[in-house]
Amino acid sequence: MHPEPPKGWLEEHLDCDDRALEFGERIVGGRNARTGDAPFHVSLRNLFHERRYGFGSGLFCGGSLISADLVLTAAHCFTTTASNMGVVAGILNRFDQSPRMQFRRAFRYLRHPRWNPRTLYADIGLVALQSPFLFSVPLGASSIRPIVPTNNGPVPGERCTIFGWGQTQEGRNRLQPVCLQKADVTIFEQTRCNRSLSVVINVPDGTFCAGRYAGGVDSCQRDSGGPLVCGDGALYGVVSFGWGCGRAHAPGVYTDVFRYRQWIDAATGSDPRTWSGAVPVADGRPAWSALLGGIVMVGTTVRLS
Repeated sequence: MHPEPPKGWLEEHLDCDDRALEFGERIVGGRNARTGDAPFHVSLRNLFHERRYGFGSGLFCGGSLISADLVLTAAHCFTTTASNMGVVAGILNRFDQSPRMQFRRAFRYLRHPRWNPRTLYADIGLVALQSPFLFSVPLGASSIRPIVPTNNGPVPGERCTIFGWGQTQEGRNRLQPVCLQKADVTIFEQTRCNRSLSVVINVPDGTFCAGRYAGGVDSCQRDSGGPLVCGDGALYGVVSFGWGCGRAHAPGVYTDVFRYRQWIDAATGSDPRTWSGAVPVADGRPAWSALLGGIVMVGTTVRLS
């Protein structure tokens, strides 16, 4: 008899490039990402949780490297101090601690100054790292490398791709995949976007909708802050929120990177030592958590991805 592998060994050593592993549930209609699909994608980790429960367990948001030491993500992801936030790049398997994995500690983070946790306006922010990620030269398929924020607005009808390790189904305590997922979504015309979600929330200015009108493909909890990438390979959207996950007539909502490009350029040129690391609280909780319990429509909640 062969001895059983130690606990966690199978998850850590699972090969996400193996097509034979394309089974089970996915990021609401997605599939496993492959090496080279998203070399800019990072995961944000709660370090206290990871120390207590193990590497890969504390993943709470995604993000996109826009330089060696700056991550673009969602403002609502900043629910802990910068000192308790780690950033991981270079892996498809969230438990992978092989040499391809690179880990960096957060130094400071910066929310957009007009971020509003009640209306979800300006849901965008930056994380500055204590030390830069290493980019391979020359760049190979498995290299870590940054993505360029777009200089163009999203085009209705265009097919784009989202990435994340978020839940594969709506609801509490649903499956969170081992392998990074990707899914193809379509940009909605803004009027249709507003009409689809108006029964729940006014879609904030500076956002757009993407998904499929029939449902079945969407981002979900823990995909927050992750990228939406369109055909030219640029970063067009940041995962923000939605009404459920993958529901018909309820597309996901993404912060429009183009609308915030001026702020991004100014912020990346500023000194991170002037940025914050604190968490705004309301009744002892992060401010946006009050929203989750506050907006309830027809037995459901608006989810912050």
